[in-house]
Amino acid sequence: MDNNISTTTIDPVVARLTAARIGIQHIGQPILFTLGMIGCTLNIAIFLRPSMRINSCAIYFHASSWANLFCLTWGLFVSMLASFTNNNPLTYNSAYCKIRYYILTGSQLASRACVVLACLDRFLLCSQSAQQRLFCRPSVAIKVMLITIVGCACLSIYVLIVYDSFPQQRQCNVSSATGRIIDTTVLFLFNFGTPALLMSTLSGMIIWRLKQNAKRIGRQKVHVRKRDLQLSTMLIGQVVLYITTALPFVSNFVYLTVTQYVPSSSKSSYRIAAESLAITTTGSFGTFIFNALTFYVYTLTAPSFRRELFGLIVPRRWMNHSQATEQFQLSQTNRVHPFLRDAKSINSQVERN
Repeated sequence: MDNNISTTTIDPVVARLTAARIGIQHIGQPILFTLGMIGCTLNIAIFLRPSMRINSCAIYFHASSWANLFCLTWGLFVSMLASFTNNNPLTYNSAYCKIRYYILTGSQLASRACVVLACLDRFLLCSQSAQQRLFCRPSVAIKVMLITIVGCACLSIYVLIVYDSFPQQRQCNVSSATGRIIDTTVLFLFNFGTPALLMSTLSGMIIWRLKQNAKRIGRQKVHVRKRDLQLSTMLIGQVVLYITTALPFVSNFVYLTVTQYVPSSSKSSYRIAAESLAITTTGSFGTFIFNALTFYVYTLTAPSFRRELFGLIVPRRWMNHSQATEQFQLSQTNRVHPFLRDAKSINSQVERN
């Protein structure tokens, strides 16, 4: 027997964690990306329909759909390419590194901001003050949306300064301690902390106002259309999805920040595999669940959205034919039978004679 042959034993738990991470990258990400691109495209098409363009909340949803589309393209798709090709230009191309994270950061900020504005819009719509309800006009929504997008683009400029590629470490990351502080502050304040707080607070106040409005009688009651109520339901479902998917990423980010100075040599193979799985699950996969699944939340929560989707998919001539058939059947059921009517007229004439 040759005693120079060395054998390496791999921990089965570590192997399973590694397999799970690879499975998320090679199976989970493509599925999420496909669902997200289909959903965002349908969202944009539906919110461009005439019945949706006149609603201020739908305008914010429309802008958020475009932001989600950019997030999936520059976030999830770029991560998929690096995983499948084993070639990540982010690690050695400084310009690509800066541009990618700039667009991704600005899109994520805009996506969250549009949802917050939609929450504010629905909250003011239920107000008794006519001046507050003026905020819910489409012209105001377009102006506020454009100002918000410009503000998010300006706020993300720091990425072009503090991010850079590191070929030796095979990373695209913050290049200085000051940059890390700025990046962390923007991440917590504008990407997760403040949006989550505002969304949850405004959603709770929307529900409270709707309940109070249901108790009012007469002129004190603010009449909210059924479509607006369903848009509020879509919004609350979107807020629940956002908070549910944001908490794991924030928790893992706090853990990585606290343990960033722990050398890799002092970590066990199990810990390294678990951290890699957590980064992939909450980072390159989990953070894009909110961007990818908004369409499906809208579809499940609002019948009016489903009707708009049906009107978008089904050809108009089919809908006109079905509506004409329904009207014809309705007229036939409501029509008095001619034989019965003639019999009644004959009997009346006999009685007169």
